[in-house]
Amino acid sequence: MFRRITLLFVCFCLFALNGISACSDPLRPMPLNTYIDKMKGGWAGQMIGVSYGAPYEFRSQGKIDDGEIREWKPEYIDNSIDQDDLYVEMTFLQAIEAKGISISARDAGWFFRDSKYDLWHANRAARDNLRLGIPAPKSGHPKYNRHADDIDFQIESDLFGLLCPGMPLAAQDFCNRFGHIMNYGDGVYGGMFVTAMGSVAFLENNVVEIVRAGYRAIPAESEYGMLIKDVLDCYDKDPNNWRACWELLEKKWAQDDICGANSPFNIDAKLNGGYVAIGLLWGKGDWDKTLEIATRCGQDSDCNPSSAAAILGIISGYSQIPAKFTAGIPAIADRNFSYTNYNFHTLADTCAEYAKEVVTQYRGKITTENGNIVLHIAVQDPTPPKKLEQFTDAMVEEYKPFWSKHDAAIRANRLKMAVKEWNPEWELVDCGQEMNPGLRKSYMGREKVLVTHPLNRETPAVLKRTVTIPKDSRARLRLVVTHHIEVPESDWQLRVIVNGELIGTERIAGQKEQSPWKTLEYDLKPYAGKKVTIQLENAANDWKYEAAYWAMREERYAAPSGEVRACAAACCMGVLVAKVRNW
Repeated sequence: MFRRITLLFVCFCLFALNGISACSDPLRPMPLNTYIDKMKGGWAGQMIGVSYGAPYEFRSQGKIDDGEIREWKPEYIDNSIDQDDLYVEMTFLQAIEAKGISISARDAGWFFRDSKYDLWHANRAARDNLRLGIPAPKSGHPKYNRHADDIDFQIESDLFGLLCPGMPLAAQDFCNRFGHIMNYGDGVYGGMFVTAMGSVAFLENNVVEIVRAGYRAIPAESEYGMLIKDVLDCYDKDPNNWRACWELLEKKWAQDDICGANSPFNIDAKLNGGYVAIGLLWGKGDWDKTLEIATRCGQDSDCNPSSAAAILGIISGYSQIPAKFTAGIPAIADRNFSYTNYNFHTLADTCAEYAKEVVTQYRGKITTENGNIVLHIAVQDPTPPKKLEQFTDAMVEEYKPFWSKHDAAIRANRLKMAVKEWNPEWELVDCGQEMNPGLRKSYMGREKVLVTHPLNRETPAVLKRTVTIPKDSRARLRLVVTHHIEVPESDWQLRVIVNGELIGTERIAGQKEQSPWKTLEYDLKPYAGKKVTIQLENAANDWKYEAAYWAMREERYAAPSGEVRACAAACCMGVLVAKVRNW
């Protein structure tokens, strides 16, 4: 009898537990059209927020921005096409398209490695690491990436909230894989906070509850978690005074990670995440208030309103965003975002397809009811990752000796790749690190300009190339160069050496002519029929802004026969030759 009772009791407990599990993870129906409207609202919100705040980015640091904010106009949305907040996300989407929603961090990292756009802070450090052969997730670890706590992943994570409606744990899984490409600890938690809010916003309209859900998705004992708790406590105490909350964050959290050139982490994720939360809470669902508050908090004041407005866009859906903010979108909806093959329409189509896969992978299902596709979502409660990550002061001290060596390797590889893109036929032998050497997309009307700098007063930067001059050539070396024209006293000394013989020297400084570029030619006929090593030196003159700027252009030159031949002359260091192309 006792065994029977025990067996019944066990069966009852199992039934009860299963019942609780089923209740905590119900299938919630959402018409696909509703999902698409909300997902498009999330993308539109990002576009609106980043365009709203763009003129004020870093206008204010360490104080509330009380400056003038322009009245919104539809054409301002054009700014969003060229924003890294958006096109980096689309690299993630491209990776998912190529490898599927279960793509590993390592594979996702290779797509990021091959990107062509400008990057900064943790993103740039991560891509440098990947190009050195350091794979994800090591590429985002503080040992290799001193910017691991930065804002980078936070501003690029919105995609995963959009792909995971009502499934913050699924969004967290994406964050674990993609976030660790460039970040660690609070840098990754920033993405988890944003994506959890986005995921929950598909089913929840109350911004306070949405922010609370974001808080539950990150470790409470992390610094990021403690800061967001402070924001929520401030709101509970005084829901009408966001400035008091801002002052608290500034006093308590801003001193260790001040945004600026002398900061080891440059743009602190948690502090700017706090500004996103302030905008949402005290904006109370109003678009104008949310955008203004998130912008006036300062620092990264285009990214922060972008993240906040994305949440509002999901809540309302694209169709219910105030018309004044979406009026400019139709005019650019067919334009591809920079460095991508996605426009506003194709983004929506692609996200809809992969959201369906995410729903089914995470215990949901897809049905068709009365001719309409319906997502049945296995709703998840946000919970933090089990393992705490924190970039500590002790880790900073531990990795400092390694960083100096690693940074040198990164700089060398970065310059090597810059020269390869500029002209693979030339080699950069030596180069100093002052004045940010490397490839500029454009400078003073020229595209693809290589910047070099002497190592010191005595040691020049050196570009070198070995080539055979044809016997019957009328070869000449043409250079087009300039100096750092933003500073009038800048100059440098050019030295041209062929097979160890100095054949020309010139001081490159300000010119009275309208063009800042100086064109120089050197006769190579004495070397006809010989294999020569051409060496170009960027030497110091008086050690004031000694950077050299080498332009790129394509020229066509006449051979002795009169035939016109093409000569692709990187930085116009094209050797003018007969019968030979592409010197």
